[in-house]
Amino acid sequence: MKKIISDICFLLVLASGLCSCVQDVILDAKEEPLLAVSCVLSQDSVQTLMLSWTKGASEAEAPRVTEAAAVLTDLTENREAGHFVHTCEGFWQLKYTSVPGHRYRLDVTVPGQEPVWAEQTVPEAPAVVSIYSKRPNVPMHGDKWGLQYSSSFPRAVWAWAENYDAEQQKRVPVDKICTDYPNVDNINLSGELFENSNWPFGGEPMPSGSSGAYDEFCTYGHPFHRRFLRFPQSDSQKVFSIDGKFKGSYYNYDDDSPREPSAEEGVLYFASLSDEYDHYLCEAFKYYQAEISDDLSSIYIRDNVYSNIHGGVGIFGAYTQIPVRWNHAYVRIFWDNDNSDDTTLG
Repeated sequence: MKKIISDICFLLVLASGLCSCVQDVILDAKEEPLLAVSCVLSQDSVQTLMLSWTKGASEAEAPRVTEAAAVLTDLTENREAGHFVHTCEGFWQLKYTSVPGHRYRLDVTVPGQEPVWAEQTVPEAPAVVSIYSKRPNVPMHGDKWGLQYSSSFPRAVWAWAENYDAEQQKRVPVDKICTDYPNVDNINLSGELFENSNWPFGGEPMPSGSSGAYDEFCTYGHPFHRRFLRFPQSDSQKVFSIDGKFKGSYYNYDDDSPREPSAEEGVLYFASLSDEYDHYLCEAFKYYQAEISDDLSSIYIRDNVYSNIHGGVGIFGAYTQIPVRWNHAYVRIFWDNDNSDDTTLG
């Protein structure tokens, strides 16, 4: 199976922005076409289903699906959640908000074909806690300021950021993002590091032996990732920082209460993915990377991207996301002529 992906972040936010009918699901398969299914449950008010036929090796393009019956069932409550309604070519929608912790079944029937189906459990929201480091009255050597995050990851969690674009009057994805989390997945490294040119404070660190201080980002020297961070499953609770080419949200050192960012602030998202959706995204992204690379060995990759659709191909997945505020996390480092060796991070 070959899935052509023009933008990998489209997969991550699959349940939003799908009113357009211009997105194609194009897959190469053997001569006998299979039904290709793409449906990712979220907490949005509308769930979207995309259907297509796989394209046979001798066909110029994939046949379109023009008629189908699709039912979503809440297995946890043992009742129908609803029937998808055809909205435009290849797209069906259902006005329904999925429930975290509930298990669902998707049944799709196309006239003249055997039904296809899949089951999926919607994950609980990621348990990420924001840590608001306070500015002390008298700064001490090695104090951390700004926003950090604490979490264990009982399942894979993906994170990405968006800036508000005044011209477009909407938020747009950030191209580069980094973290000092020790076990972050490196499947999408950009080849660049977070370096001095990214500092908002200006200037260079003071030379050793002088009296003074400078501020250093917690993510200084860590690699940039393209568009997203993937945190693999881990039972260990860790505190970590995230930074990148995005704008901070306002926060008050004297007010630690969480709130959603305003419409014009930058925002950081964390999303818990179901095991099946995470598996699919990882394989699809690696395939996408091979497709756009100059490595000729990629032609030997077989068409075997993961699918959980019984009787067809594609993905029935789920994710639950939360928005959080963000700002730089940094450390103030001091020198002193009387103690020139005291220059390490606290």
